[in-house]
Amino acid sequence: MIDGLIGNDLVVNEDSCNLSCTYCLTGQSNLKEAHSEQLIFRPPTRDRYAPETLLGKQLPIIDRRIDSTFRVPLLKVTGGEIFLVAGVMDFLREQAAEHEVLVIQTNGVLVRDAHLEELARWGNVVLQVSLDSHLHQGNSHRVASAKLHTKVVERVEAILDSGLDVEIYGVLNDRSVGELADFAGWLADRPAPPVFFPFPVRGPDSQEFAVRPDQVHHIEEFAARYEEFASVLPPRAYLDRLVSFYRNSGRTFRCHLPRMVISTFSDGAVTPCPNIWFSNMGNLLEDDWEDTLSRVGESGLYQALLADRPRLDACKGCFTPWDTLSMYFDDEITLDELCSAPTYSPPAIRALIAESKRRYLAEEAGRR
Repeated sequence: MIDGLIGNDLVVNEDSCNLSCTYCLTGQSNLKEAHSEQLIFRPPTRDRYAPETLLGKQLPIIDRRIDSTFRVPLLKVTGGEIFLVAGVMDFLREQAAEHEVLVIQTNGVLVRDAHLEELARWGNVVLQVSLDSHLHQGNSHRVASAKLHTKVVERVEAILDSGLDVEIYGVLNDRSVGELADFAGWLADRPAPPVFFPFPVRGPDSQEFAVRPDQVHHIEEFAARYEEFASVLPPRAYLDRLVSFYRNSGRTFRCHLPRMVISTFSDGAVTPCPNIWFSNMGNLLEDDWEDTLSRVGESGLYQALLADRPRLDACKGCFTPWDTLSMYFDDEITLDELCSAPTYSPPAIRALIAESKRRYLAEEAGRR
């Protein structure tokens, strides 16, 4: 079993969202039978976090069992749309007090000013906001209505001006890629610029939305203008990897993410990778949950995910902001560069990442 994971990516009610992004990974996933029904594209269901509700009983158990086994200092909470859950601030408040960093991923539409004020008071929250462009055409795979897009951007502006640490997750697709530089410029002009992570659309149906070969020049030209947009970008090596992904028609570099982060779901399911939901390893709400977690890092799937080069088609088509962790393991960025991001900056997280790399290098040396 892997020792000392840094993070748990906790997915809450992944089938329930207030937007219907055409490329949504939940709509393409085969991890669960319910995913094949594509509930994500239907009107969202409401849920409530409270002591008497099923969600209120399950989430603390899942979090506690991961934390007691792996001591994870980083919790990422995502969905679906997390702010569809009534009472969710109670859960987030509890988790902010228990973790070094609480990362919350949202599309921003339901995030109110009162939420932002309280989140800022906690002092250890990073908001990851999904937005492909500030212009409607570039964001239209995510929001079909121009009127709704205007509301989305208004809420994102409020988030950017809140004083919280913010990361913008922008999916590169055939509609957004042409607005890449304009979007980065718009973000850079904010009083407190966020960090902007552009990354490729992915999933089994990604070719329907992917950047076309004749559009790749937009990414290459953007990378060449790195200094112009450096105030809102991750380390330059991230853009180098992004260009490599498109020039080589997919991922050719190693992924280290599963040795550091696990993905769990609010129904108790566990899967090895936060990026692509491969296989259900077991359920943390069952009596055999300890056996399930004992297999983390040990199964044949882990060997494939952590191979020297990508083996699985899903891996070959995957590149996300989590990749900065792999870049540190591959000596493409320094620990200081990695931990300049608020997600990884706390000393406890920084130390765990450095120790994880030390163990990895020792294992690699032992194989030679």
